[in-house]
Amino acid sequence: MRRIGFLMLMATAAWGQAPPRMVRLNVVAEDAKGGPVTELAANDLQITDAGKPETIALFRKNGTAGASVGTGPMAPGEFSNRGAGTPAQVTVVLFDVLNTTMKDQAYVRGRIIEALQPVKDGDSVYFYLLTLKGLVGVRALPEPGERAAADAGWTQQIQPKLDAAMKGVNRLGPHSDNMEPQDRVNATYQWLAALLGRLGSVAGRKNLVWVTRGIPIEIGARHAGSGSPAEYEELLRRLSTAFDASGVAVYPVEAFGPRRDEGEEMMEQQQTLEEIAAMTGGELDAQADVPAAMKAAMAASQSSYVVGYYPAAGNWDGKLHKIKLKCAKDGVKLESKTEYVAYKDPEMGAEEEQEAFRAAIRSPFDASEIGLWALRGPGKTDPKKTRLQLRIDARDVTMLAVGTAYHCDLSVAYVSYGENGEPWPTRPVAMPIDFVAAERDQILKGGINVGGDIAFREGVDKVRIIVLDNFSGAVGSVTLTGIGKAGS
Repeated sequence: MRRIGFLMLMATAAWGQAPPRMVRLNVVAEDAKGGPVTELAANDLQITDAGKPETIALFRKNGTAGASVGTGPMAPGEFSNRGAGTPAQVTVVLFDVLNTTMKDQAYVRGRIIEALQPVKDGDSVYFYLLTLKGLVGVRALPEPGERAAADAGWTQQIQPKLDAAMKGVNRLGPHSDNMEPQDRVNATYQWLAALLGRLGSVAGRKNLVWVTRGIPIEIGARHAGSGSPAEYEELLRRLSTAFDASGVAVYPVEAFGPRRDEGEEMMEQQQTLEEIAAMTGGELDAQADVPAAMKAAMAASQSSYVVGYYPAAGNWDGKLHKIKLKCAKDGVKLESKTEYVAYKDPEMGAEEEQEAFRAAIRSPFDASEIGLWALRGPGKTDPKKTRLQLRIDARDVTMLAVGTAYHCDLSVAYVSYGENGEPWPTRPVAMPIDFVAAERDQILKGGINVGGDIAFREGVDKVRIIVLDNFSGAVGSVTLTGIGKAGS
C-alpha cells in the first residue's frame, strides 16, 4: 500500500450492497478481587447474539497506543492524541434532585461528597444537579469549542460547592415531590437528552454516574395527568441507544436513605435503571453506594476493551436482542451491555457521520479512539503552504476481510480555528483503503500514512485533523498548533 495523498480519494471496493453494520461493546474485565485484567485477547472471548454465536471483527484495548503513535515527549512540530492532556475517559456525576425525595437528599449528598473528596485528579470529572428547571453545573463541561480548564483540586472543595448549588436549587420553587409523576418523568427525559447533547461534544469514553431514585417504565391512568396510561419503554430504549452510540456508559445509583421504601413503584423504577445500564455497558448499584459506583466507572479505563461484530443482515429486525459475552479465562468477570435494539434503519448513515464530525469539532478534548500522530512543517514545493503528515494507528481501524484482501472505510476532514476560536471545517472526504493480506503486518506496525501541503487562510491559529472509521464509528482527532505563519 502506497502513501496516500492528504484527503485524496482512493479506489473504493465494490460492495454490490450496503456495507455491513457493526455492533460495538465497551467491555470491562476484572479479576476475582475486582482488579483490572489488562491482557485479554480476542480469542479469549465468545459472543452470542440472540443465541447465535458471532465472530469478533474488532478487538482493541482502550487507550492502547500502537508502535506507530507516540505517547512520550513530542519534538517541535510533533503532535499526538495519545499524549498528555488527552483524558482516557470523562466521568460525569449527575445528582438527580428531581427524582430524589427531600428526606433522602441529605444522606445521598453525604455519599456524593464521600465519593468525590478523595479524587486527587479531578480534571476529567464533572458534576451536575438534575433539577426541575434543568441542569445545574457544579463543575460543568466546557462549552463546545472551548478547551477544558485545569482544575484538578476542585473535588477537595466539593462540600461548599455542593452546599451553594443546593441552596440555589431550593430557591427555584416547589420541590418535585409535589409534581405529577408524568410531568416529572417527561422533564427527566428532557434534561437527560440535554446532558447527552453536552456529552456528545466530548470525545472518547464517557461515564455517567446517575444518582437517582429512578423513573417508572409506565404510569397508570390514575397517576397520569392526561388521564390515560403513559408508557416510556420505547423512549427509554432510544435514549439508551443514543447514550451507547455516543460512547456513554451509564452507572445508575439508587438514591435512598438508611430506611428504604419498598413497593411496586420502586420495582418499576429499578427496572428503568437496570435497562439503561444493560444497554450502555454500565452497572446498577442498588445500595446507594456512590463511592463504589465512582470507583467502578473511573477504573473502567484501566481494563476497558472495544469489541465489535457484524450480525447477519437479517438480524436487524427492530427487536430487542440479548447479548451474552463469556471469557475462556478462569476468574475473569466481564461487564458490557447485555442487550440492544436492532433498529432496521442504519445507525451509521450520512447524518450520523456528520454528527460524529460535528462532535469532534466541538469537543474540548481530542478524540483518542483512533490513535493519531501528526507532524507540521514548511511546504515542500511552496513555502507559503504548511506540510502536514498524519499517521493513523491501524490497530484501531476496522479491517474487513474481502476475499484474500482487506478493506478499511475511513473518512477524513480537518477544521481550522481562528484566533477567536471560530471553526472553519472542511467537508469529510472518503478514504477507503484496500491492501493484500501480505501487507497487513507492516500496516499494523507502521500505521496508515497520509501527507500533503495545505494553504491555510490568514488568521488560522490551530488545526484539528479528524478521522472517522465508518465501519465501527470510532473517531480520532489530533490538534496542531503554531499554524499561523506560512511554512510553519
